[in-house]
Amino acid sequence: ITVFALCAIGCVSLVAQTTNSMRVHQLKDLKVAKLTAAGHTIDAWVMDNEQKRAEGMMFLTDKEVKANQGMIFLFTEVQPGDMKHGFWMSNTYIPLDIIYISAAKKVLKVCNAKALDETSLPSSGAYMYVVELKAGTAKKLGITSGTKFDILSSLKAVE
Repeated sequence: ITVFALCAIGCVSLVAQTTNSMRVHQLKDLKVAKLTAAGHTIDAWVMDNEQKRAEGMMFLTDKEVKANQGMIFLFTEVQPGDMKHGFWMSNTYIPLDIIYISAAKKVLKVCNAKALDETSLPSSGAYMYVVELKAGTAKKLGITSGTKFDILSSLKAVE
C-alpha cells in the first residue's frame, strides 16, 4: 500500500519534529488514521502488528503528543476482557486514557493510567480496538462507556 492509497482511505500524515532514539517505531514512520468520537476528530497512529502494539506510547514525551493525537491498537481477533489482556504503562512517561472498544466500535471502558505504572488495567468486556490518548482527553471530549467510535473498516491488523 502506498501513502497515497492510505490517504485516500482517510489516513493523514503527521510528521514528528524529532527522532526519539528510545523508540523502535518512530512516529513519523507510522500510518495515521482519523477517528471520530463524540463529534471530535482524533489523529491516531496505527499500531497494527504485535511489535508496534508492544511498544505503544513507550518513551514518548508530553511535547511529542498533541491534544488531538493518540494511538489506535488493532487486533486480528477479539481480545478477552481479562487481566492477562489488559494494558499497562511500562516505560510510558505520560499519563494516558486507555479506551477499550468493542468489535461493534462502542466504548466498553475508559481507564486512567498513571505514567510508569505496570499494573494491568483490564477492559470490562471483549474488545477489538484500544485507543490511547493523553490523560484527561477522553473526559474533555465526552468519551465514556457506550460512545460510538467511527473507525474505518479498512483499518485492520496486518498479522
